[in-house]
Amino acid sequence: MPRSFPAVFCRIAVGLFSLLTIVVAFCGDAAAATAGEASAKDKAVQVVNRLTYGPTPGLLKAVATMGVPAFIDSQLAYEKLEDPPELANALKKLPSESMDTVHLFREYGPTAASDATPGPESMRRTFDRAGEVALEAADARLLRAILSKRQLYELMVAFWSDHFSLGAKKGLAHLWVGSFEREAIRPHAMGKFLDLLMATATHPAMLIARDNWKNVVHRENGATAKEALDPTYAAILIAHQTLGPSGPQKPADTLALARILTGWRVGAARGSSDSGGFNFDVDLHDPSDKVLLGHTIKGTGLSEGVAALRILASHPATAKNICHKLAVYFLADEPPAALVSRMIATFDKTDGDIRETLRTLFTSPEFFDPKYRGNRFKSPLRQVVSAVRAVGVKPTDAAALAGVLAGLGQPLYAADGPEGYPVAAAHWQKPEAIMRRVTFAGDLAAGHIPGLGVTPKKLDAFELAVTLGPTVSEAAKQAAARSGPAVLLASPDFMRY
Repeated sequence: MPRSFPAVFCRIAVGLFSLLTIVVAFCGDAAAATAGEASAKDKAVQVVNRLTYGPTPGLLKAVATMGVPAFIDSQLAYEKLEDPPELANALKKLPSESMDTVHLFREYGPTAASDATPGPESMRRTFDRAGEVALEAADARLLRAILSKRQLYELMVAFWSDHFSLGAKKGLAHLWVGSFEREAIRPHAMGKFLDLLMATATHPAMLIARDNWKNVVHRENGATAKEALDPTYAAILIAHQTLGPSGPQKPADTLALARILTGWRVGAARGSSDSGGFNFDVDLHDPSDKVLLGHTIKGTGLSEGVAALRILASHPATAKNICHKLAVYFLADEPPAALVSRMIATFDKTDGDIRETLRTLFTSPEFFDPKYRGNRFKSPLRQVVSAVRAVGVKPTDAAALAGVLAGLGQPLYAADGPEGYPVAAAHWQKPEAIMRRVTFAGDLAAGHIPGLGVTPKKLDAFELAVTLGPTVSEAAKQAAARSGPAVLLASPDFMRY
């Protein structure tokens, strides 16, 4: 039993969580049963819960004052929002955050150590150094999620990091998880989907993680001498990152795409098209013409890949796949079909503009339908970040929180599947994880997690309830008044959003 819990809190918390599965499974709470238009207060709660990682002290009041439409516009125009100096100061303490992919390889890669002789011990040291860099990347992601004013942008970074998941630890990809996010995802998280697709496809982290660096043909005197085709990345690119598992692709399309992407390698630049650790080796590329989804692509080298990505990005199945996933991420496991159709229309009309597609979602009447309020169950990432935001502290180091996430079953950058961690409640609503979530709430409230600046004296149950707003029930408030603010952070009310 955590040392931060008085006995009465444990009884209350466990009792609350014993009801949690029932409450979420039915999703039939009072909000869902309420008919009619959502009030201004309800709309404010909805946008704060869905466009941010959760309320901070005073945020709900600020949104109500400025108006929900203005808040949505401000989050969509994230470039105009200034982040607090505390965030910049915390990020400066992470050396690898300022390093690009090439710099990271030189500083932490296999040849970085002075005694870098080949062998198991050398590899162990290499993986240890990569682990240190990956931990700094996780620290930076959490600091931004907690402190940044650009909350929607941070949620989209998390969304795309899962959509373009690198999978679990895999060689140099583990070293580059942070640079992949900084260089391939962050610049395009709310831009054009094609630009995002191009950036992720050519990043060394993706090439290594999904084995496309091994996808080659060997040629001698212009003729193919040996093939070593590896369709792993081509299959993921088609079935998960673009067209979706129910798209129109056939096995022949996956094989054609694999041939198109031969010769995409990791290493020093060889030509003007090579940068950031990516290079195209024409001698390892299949020069033949290919047919992808009915389109003939001439054997012209690197430009074949560009043409293929354009075909995939502009395909109607891609628009459907991306828009449905965004609606699931921000609204419901089964989003309304009419809303998804309007999002698809926007995506098509704007050539895959992510920002405008989100605008269609957030300004729709469906987004504020009462039945979609409080119907989601928080993943460990959202629970941890929302809890720290709610207590109103300015963390200087989130490395300990990265460890907490690992204990809760969602270590950053370590999802096994090609689509990252799921959003659906069923995946996270597991009885064995309940007490770990309770433990985290208690340790946070008691100031037992380093780097956050939380002390019990700083937390007040009444003030925390005000921060969380009308989503907190009277029963939870009364329990917190008797046993402390940790009850609120462990309650079913807090676990839903």
